[in-house]
Amino acid sequence: MKLQPRYKIAAAAVSVMAIVTILVTNTIIVAKIPIFNQPEIPPVQSASTDETQRTIIVLGAGVRRKELSGMLRCRMLKAITMFNSQSQTRILLSGDGTDPHYNETAAMRGFAIQNGINSDAILTDPLGFSTYDSLRRAIEVFGIRRATIVSQDFHLSRALWLAESFGIKADSESCDTGTISPYYNLREIAARSKDVLLRWFDFAPRSNREELF
Repeated sequence: MKLQPRYKIAAAAVSVMAIVTILVTNTIIVAKIPIFNQPEIPPVQSASTDETQRTIIVLGAGVRRKELSGMLRCRMLKAITMFNSQSQTRILLSGDGTDPHYNETAAMRGFAIQNGINSDAILTDPLGFSTYDSLRRAIEVFGIRRATIVSQDFHLSRALWLAESFGIKADSESCDTGTISPYYNLREIAARSKDVLLRWFDFAPRSNREELF
């Protein structure tokens, strides 16, 4: 069945809009363009909160049963090395911790403790379903305003852009140890567009697992 001319025009217009959206949103992140005002974040009243303290943030990257994926293990080892080389530092482990059969934060916490990190220095966020959710909750729930984000190179530009947009003064440490699959680079293109749009419409962090990136 052939499309009518008006439907062809509509399909072409949608395709052009999608391409433009992808190009613009990816440029915003890669070029580190601060297009949003930082939200007003009320102070978090917590005995564990010190807004001047730098926190290492490790974002979840998958577990298999209770074993960390290769990417997540890489992030955790880098974070542990950083923690051991600094003083007055804490670690926020953020990921999907809502399912007893797939619990990123429990696996991350167990790995950190097994590698000598005192449990008192560990914060966990089981509702870090996505990079967007993790970093927004880092400041809104945990009061983190200074952080070092640990991840792979392909992911760091998005994570840093989001952190800064939420008012977190952040730097980063890469844990890349080899070649990353092209899949992750392609996936990151879509994830950047998604997160710029989420930030544009000021979506609240999710309360259940429904994010793709």
